[in-house]
Amino acid sequence: MNAKVMELGQTEEKILVSISNDTTDDTLYTLNPDGSTKTQLFDFHAQTKFTTGEVFAPRISADGRYIYFHSEHAYIYTPARRNAFRINAFGGGLDQITPGPESGIWGESGNSTVSGYIQHGDGTAWGNCPVYLEGMDMVYSAADGSFAFQNVPPGVRWLVAYRPALDAWDSTTVSVVAGVDNTGLTLVPNSSYRMNFEFPVAYGDRIYYRFTSTKIQWTDLNFSAQHDVYTSPADSCTGIPSVDAFDVGPVSGKIAIYDYQEGCGVGNSNHNGIYVTDKDGNNKQTLVDLLNSTGWSGSPVAEVFWSPDESYIAFDAYYNGNPTIAVVDANGTYLVSVVYPATSGETYGLDLYGWSPDGKWLLYVVHIYRIAEPEQRALVKIAVDDSGVPDTNNIVLLLNDPSIAGATWGRLVKANRTYLPLVVR
Repeated sequence: MNAKVMELGQTEEKILVSISNDTTDDTLYTLNPDGSTKTQLFDFHAQTKFTTGEVFAPRISADGRYIYFHSEHAYIYTPARRNAFRINAFGGGLDQITPGPESGIWGESGNSTVSGYIQHGDGTAWGNCPVYLEGMDMVYSAADGSFAFQNVPPGVRWLVAYRPALDAWDSTTVSVVAGVDNTGLTLVPNSSYRMNFEFPVAYGDRIYYRFTSTKIQWTDLNFSAQHDVYTSPADSCTGIPSVDAFDVGPVSGKIAIYDYQEGCGVGNSNHNGIYVTDKDGNNKQTLVDLLNSTGWSGSPVAEVFWSPDESYIAFDAYYNGNPTIAVVDANGTYLVSVVYPATSGETYGLDLYGWSPDGKWLLYVVHIYRIAEPEQRALVKIAVDDSGVPDTNNIVLLLNDPSIAGATWGRLVKANRTYLPLVVR
């Protein structure tokens, strides 16, 4: 026996930052809280099925064992353009949580068969159609439309049929039981609608995400069921309803929802700012009514984050045309804003990335635009006092890089040591 065993130790505070290498590839790095010791943690290069991919909206789990993010793989023909992923604290164990041909654990073996037929809308056979079963290698349908996967391991698995020429899909979930065959399944790939599973946040055994910009849902690691939590209401003022952003309180699971559309006007109760619900989406209350002040505008930025103890909420928006970070208490009482006003030679943008684990800092990126110069991006932190007020005199530069794509701050578990177990013969 020569397998190495890694013992998990205590957690250590780290900032994660995602940096784009090009349009289809990101690398995730760790930084110390002071911005020092930039260390590569993860990219897709060494993965079995994915070799490139972005790392959007990274988040660290409460126990420090896992990192969640979403990534876009438009070159993979699935019903979802963006999917939620999880890796461990050491950058390994890539697991696609939401459905796709690459999701699930690869290399397992079982004793079940999953089979069926691919058909046109009129019921005729559709041959030579790519068919994916989660965790298995792709197969093509035969001339009579039939397909089969052998030696399928147990579990809830996503089945997808795709027709490249039409850019069309059909999909379903299959519950595989050891030794029991699933036969007679029929798929008709005639939908060109693509889903998005974005901004995953773990709370207990739930994983919350934004579904195709209009909903907040939660599922589990097996994607065994999807539960609607919040759907942006379809008012006549909205055009296409949209959930701008959301966050899940780490203590109670309360959900802060950013749903703001200026065209709805003062008095609208569905799209006027930031709302709070319980963890199941019930007991909706308006926390911040942005429509009551004509200075606020949500576009093009909208992020919202609970503080670690849920005493405060930070969000970003534009106020009087300037990118702004605002902090309110849990009752929605406004505390203070951090404003980046444009000057004659510079304009700014902001991306808010949340709080430090002790709630004493906010992490964000400043976009700096100068005439006839490339865009610059600076990852910074601003101190927050015990009453939730940011200190504009205590802003610390952590990293300058024009390709910063996302960041977060939390505590990651660390390995104490690696050793070889004693084997007695």
